[in-house]
Amino acid sequence: MIETKRNLKMTIAYDGTPYLGWQKNNEGPSIEECLQTALQQILQEDVVLSAASRTDAGVHAKGQVVHFLTTSSLCLYRLQGSLNSLLDEAISVLKLEEVPVQFHSTLNCVKKEYWYHVCFGKVQNPFFRRTSWHFPRFLEFDDMQEAARSLIGEHDFSAFCNQRPSWDRNVICDIKELSISPLSKDRVRFIILGDHFLYKMVRNLVGTLVYIGCSKLATHQVSNFLMSKDRTQIGMTAPAHGLLLKKVCY
Repeated sequence: MIETKRNLKMTIAYDGTPYLGWQKNNEGPSIEECLQTALQQILQEDVVLSAASRTDAGVHAKGQVVHFLTTSSLCLYRLQGSLNSLLDEAISVLKLEEVPVQFHSTLNCVKKEYWYHVCFGKVQNPFFRRTSWHFPRFLEFDDMQEAARSLIGEHDFSAFCNQRPSWDRNVICDIKELSISPLSKDRVRFIILGDHFLYKMVRNLVGTLVYIGCSKLATHQVSNFLMSKDRTQIGMTAPAHGLLLKKVCY
């Protein structure tokens, strides 16, 4: 008898501080391993997870999407409750739903939205230290916003990629939104929405815009950065802990 498999889609949130990223590895704990272990304990079967974004060590998420196939008939309400009772306190399953078997969290993704938080005051509120980059320098917002506008649209973002892995071949990305919003007198949020992103591209975009904001780089250089395809010409890679995967769109 052939067992029917269900395709289950999870929307999860996590504080990435204690983990070495989404993907399982031999160096330390990962979000994938924690989820997989909990699921296999509950379902008593092997589970393979696929995530929309393979977030790096220290990166957070409010809207990561993961799917997996299962032969279990356990109701979704009970499964979600059991998962949240077993998972580390830094991970929560916000939503669990059954989707068509053809759905794939990675391949069917059309847009991802990331947020990045920066505190530029002399002293950072301790409640934001795990989720915000402390960069205690004056930032010129008009320059950053002008540079951000020039990065919107379809471009070759090779210059904003750190040692691009072989699987990440498409270097043309379509940035739908790149905006900077003040949250307080010394804290800002970068919102980056695009069809896909290269390795560490979001953090390189933020690092470059911050360098422009403090006059280490100039706004007029942005077009040269894109044409050069040279990572050494742009700003630093912003720290991982300021980055948040906000939403995945299908």
